[in-house]
Amino acid sequence: MYDIKKLKELSQNLSVLLVDDEDGARTQVYNILVLLFRDVFVAKNGAEALEIYKEQSIDLIITDLTMPLMNGFELLKMTRTINIHQKVIVMSAHTETDIIVKAIKSSVDGYILKPIEAIQMFESIEKAVISLKLEKENIKYQENLENKIDTQAKLLIQRLEYDSITGLPNKEKLCLDFRTDNKKFSEVILLNIDNFSQINATYGYVAGDSALKQIGLFLSEITKENIYRGNGDEFLILLDSFSQEEALELAHLIKHKIYSKRFKINESSLRITFSMGIVSIKENDMELPYAKAQLALGDIRKLHKNAVGHYYDDLETQNYKVQMHEWANKVKLALDFDLLVPYYQAIVDAKTGEIDKYECLARIVEQDKPISPFRFIEPARIAGMVTEITKRMILKSFENFSNKPTIQFSINITDDDFKEEYLIDYLQEMCKKYNIKSSQVVLEVLENISDYDADHAISQMDELKSLGYIISIDDFGAESSNFARVQKLQIDFIKIDGAFIKDIAQNQNSLIITKTIIFYAKNMGIKTIAEFVHNEETYDIVKELGVDYVQGYYLHEPSKDIG
Repeated sequence: MYDIKKLKELSQNLSVLLVDDEDGARTQVYNILVLLFRDVFVAKNGAEALEIYKEQSIDLIITDLTMPLMNGFELLKMTRTINIHQKVIVMSAHTETDIIVKAIKSSVDGYILKPIEAIQMFESIEKAVISLKLEKENIKYQENLENKIDTQAKLLIQRLEYDSITGLPNKEKLCLDFRTDNKKFSEVILLNIDNFSQINATYGYVAGDSALKQIGLFLSEITKENIYRGNGDEFLILLDSFSQEEALELAHLIKHKIYSKRFKINESSLRITFSMGIVSIKENDMELPYAKAQLALGDIRKLHKNAVGHYYDDLETQNYKVQMHEWANKVKLALDFDLLVPYYQAIVDAKTGEIDKYECLARIVEQDKPISPFRFIEPARIAGMVTEITKRMILKSFENFSNKPTIQFSINITDDDFKEEYLIDYLQEMCKKYNIKSSQVVLEVLENISDYDADHAISQMDELKSLGYIISIDDFGAESSNFARVQKLQIDFIKIDGAFIKDIAQNQNSLIITKTIIFYAKNMGIKTIAEFVHNEETYDIVKELGVDYVQGYYLHEPSKDIG
């Protein structure tokens, strides 16, 4: 006994097209189909069936083979051109092998012999319907999978190409847009927020992010040109078919509008200003001239902030490029011929006046004269040699302190060292080789070093800390310094930026900032170091403010010898 109820459950939401020119056979099959299917369409020949098929949504065709006007094979061919997956069951009184083979080659989904037996028809319909259901479920699964992949791809693109704080396209998207159609663009404006580090230091990073978001929105109100979020406190505007004069005009409009606007930061209302660098894009520029924009920005800031500068390929710029190239070559030679040596400068206990530790300073010795890293570190960074300098400094400093187990010494660490992920293993290797205790080694890092990849840099510092290394923040107070970030880093020392120490006797702001840093550090249990102490007056001031350690030419000039 066949389970009709099960078949009806499978077919009750489907439609079927019955095609047969014999009235008796057609009526017999129709009476069965109406009990099983939601919709039953009927045609007397292939041509009539094809017209119905074009107008209706048909899940299954049950057709006779021998009919006038258009036979079953012709109908099968025509419907499969419309829907290659169409399910078709054929009915025929023919039992000849060639007819059956032709039906098989036509990929029919069932073959019902006439006169029709109900069981045979039910079995053929069940097989075709189950196959159809599986195909529909597979199609639905594929569609859902494709939709999920498409959604995930869009989310990934959003994260890669758009800034999470401002919602603006980021620098990666800017470079992609430029490479896609570089001949379309004529000018680029680099905007850098003046004194943004003070907002971070005073109000915290959350407030700083809020300011960036507000600024991005306000820039979008001023101009409909292509605005991008750059590094840190930078924005960039890529201009389409602008002249130099028009770009300069837009920059001054932004300058005026921004200056007139007050931005809400916590409970305060702040005025924000920009320094801007403009670069004309040349036809042969294959990459965005970002470095040129930075040069223009740097040049104008030498004069004053809240100003606009334009980059020109002048003699001074060319000389700068030549000097950078020459210094990069000098660094390479220094590394190749072992001319990079550590010089040691004492760090003195402010209370006792005794030497407590030393900072290891990189110097290139040329004709017996030491050259400061101020001259060569930036060319080395651009040429990708900074990590090699760090490694060389670690190796030589460890060698020199191998027989001084009670003295601490500090080594400067750069963002490149964290990016290349060699630092932990290399330090451990050198400690073992030269019998240095990790507690002797102070690693001086810039506080904004983690801006490049916060989690990655912090995780490395946490591991170094767990291994016993001492962590010191260098140049604190410059750029994006923030005590919340310091607390997160769990550091041991803060070295106050020398820019505040050098003029502390003459500049009230420097005095206030230094005093504030020392106050917060003491409350957080962090020791402070004042560098660039160059005379007795400065020495007396920082001691009175309560700094823990002092460093500078007044106390000890850098020397090749320790002690």
